[in-house]
Amino acid sequence: MSKVRPVVPPKPARLSIGPKKRDTNYTNSTVYSRESITESPPASPVSLNENNEKTPDDNTPRASEIFSQPVGRQARALYNFEGEASYQELSFKAGDVLYVLKEHLSEGWSLAEKDGITGLVPESYITYTTEFAELHSLTLSPTSSCASDDSMILSTTTPTSNAPSRSSTILGRRQLNRFSWFVTTGVEEFILSGGELFADNDAVNGSKEDNEEEEEITESDKHYIQSGPSWNEKAPIFKVIVHNPEKRVKLGGVSEYTIFHVSSLFANGAQVTVERRFSQFEWLYNRLSAKFGAFVLPALPEKQYSGRFNEEFIERRRRALERFINRLARHPVIRYSDLLTHFLSCEDESEWRKREKQFENDKIVGHAFFQHVYHPEFNVDDGEIETIERFEAHARAMEKLMPWINEASQAHKDSFDEMQNRYRRVSFALLRLITGHNSGDGFESTNEDGAWCWRDGCHACLSLTKALQSTVESMQTIADLYDSHTKETVIPWIENFKEHSYPSSNHEPLVDMHMGAYKKFKEVSEENESLHHLGDVDIETIRSRCDTVFNVTLAEVDRIHDERVQDFRENTKQYLDGQIEVYEKILEELRQARSVFDEPHYSSLSQSPRIVSKYESMIDDQRPILSRPVSVSSVGSMSGMVGGVVDGVGSMGNFLKKTARTSIGRTSMFDSWWGKS
Repeated sequence: MSKVRPVVPPKPARLSIGPKKRDTNYTNSTVYSRESITESPPASPVSLNENNEKTPDDNTPRASEIFSQPVGRQARALYNFEGEASYQELSFKAGDVLYVLKEHLSEGWSLAEKDGITGLVPESYITYTTEFAELHSLTLSPTSSCASDDSMILSTTTPTSNAPSRSSTILGRRQLNRFSWFVTTGVEEFILSGGELFADNDAVNGSKEDNEEEEEITESDKHYIQSGPSWNEKAPIFKVIVHNPEKRVKLGGVSEYTIFHVSSLFANGAQVTVERRFSQFEWLYNRLSAKFGAFVLPALPEKQYSGRFNEEFIERRRRALERFINRLARHPVIRYSDLLTHFLSCEDESEWRKREKQFENDKIVGHAFFQHVYHPEFNVDDGEIETIERFEAHARAMEKLMPWINEASQAHKDSFDEMQNRYRRVSFALLRLITGHNSGDGFESTNEDGAWCWRDGCHACLSLTKALQSTVESMQTIADLYDSHTKETVIPWIENFKEHSYPSSNHEPLVDMHMGAYKKFKEVSEENESLHHLGDVDIETIRSRCDTVFNVTLAEVDRIHDERVQDFRENTKQYLDGQIEVYEKILEELRQARSVFDEPHYSSLSQSPRIVSKYESMIDDQRPILSRPVSVSSVGSMSGMVGGVVDGVGSMGNFLKKTARTSIGRTSMFDSWWGKS
């Protein structure tokens, strides 16, 4: 599973700077207040003397006059950004270090400095890498007012209460890699704020009561973990089958698609069947990924644009979708989710569209998932880091070794295909022999009774011919058994193996989440002694949130372990059952073919003429088996053999040896004696 990298976010709406664009001669180093940027007219031009120095009447401050060195909150660019100079926007490249001088000037914009140049930057394009408090000797004076003065005054006084405390600085550090699973799944946000960031946004935009009704937390959004840790299964397991694919058309035949019947089978005998398109399976996968980012979801079959209606492709997709949906139904949390219940039960199209919008506006996603996980308090000892490390090492080893079983199982499947072909070849060859099929004019293989004989009325040959024909038909039946066994047993056996081909890559998000939480857990644990007396941050709250993450990841590890055991056990049982079944049928067919040759049944075969076999019409479809050409190595070995035989017989021996080596595969070596060329 490859990581999904975030796309470049949209650029926020530009700040209004008045009716005229700024002249390119205007300075880029002025520090603006929010009011001055949104409402003030353009600044006065900078006057320069002949030495390119600022004249006394130029009151525009420069960055070099405000700061002796970069002061501000350090940030790093996530994406390239080409700013418009006329709008005082600062250009930068991904990875550049910037210093944010003023945050939230307007919605989506901050003021930052890079290489002595100051300008506006879109907040969604940067991430913070340090706190003001880490600049120990550089702090802002509490008397500075951005609203009344456009400059920020440097002070070397002791940090005031306006600056972050030491504890909030340590606990508020965010991971530099904003693409890690620890960040993108919402784990970091949950640990550091517990969702308070979103609550603050609600407060800014108005209370929930003013805007919309508070979202109800249903029982399906509450998840329980028991000692282990392992998930508490709130719903009984059930089975899903995907069957009877059908090709449908709409828009007068312009659009074609395939629907699959999806039936859920419950222990009480109840059954619910719905029709689903592949695009609806995709929708389910995407919604589950958004809601349960902390889970390792099964892979969805890839899309295919050509050959979509090929029978073999549709059957392969049907099997893959059945494995996919059953893995979801086995998950102890997803099994009772409203998403899966809706997918497996909704039959009304208008109801589907209505619920679809509700699910897409679901608020309990990302970090909010962890807020509704309930588990025994502090039941994980120091993050159980050894368990995760061994789990990760096992996944890496398994991923390295899986290609061996994938290659071997594929070769095994090829051997069944070859056995099927060999039985058919022998069968058709034998049938061709006893019927004289296409032997040509002037050749006569059968008599008037259809027996393989030149004598009319030969009862012995009639019995032999009919018995051999019975063998031909048994061999065709055996070939059919190999074919069905390959499709029904061997191919699913291989496909199940392939789903376990990349455990390390698939489980990487889980490991990354756990290790990120463990790192934060160790940070607060190491600082606990020096910070416990500070009242602005609850150390135990952070530790408790880390413990929740540990419970979720370890419960998932426990589930993955159990499913791996179940998968390999059931997969091997089904394969062996299939092997036993097919070989028992083959053995039965061989015994039946053999019994035809025993008396008294064998003699009774001559009492009626031979009936044409249904396979005779297929003989012409078989390609002839061509003799292999003589290889260079075989010619050389034959030449050496002949040469060895005639060695030591004097001049005649040398003549024979030379003639043999030049005549093998061309003409007889005796032709030269008989005058043939």
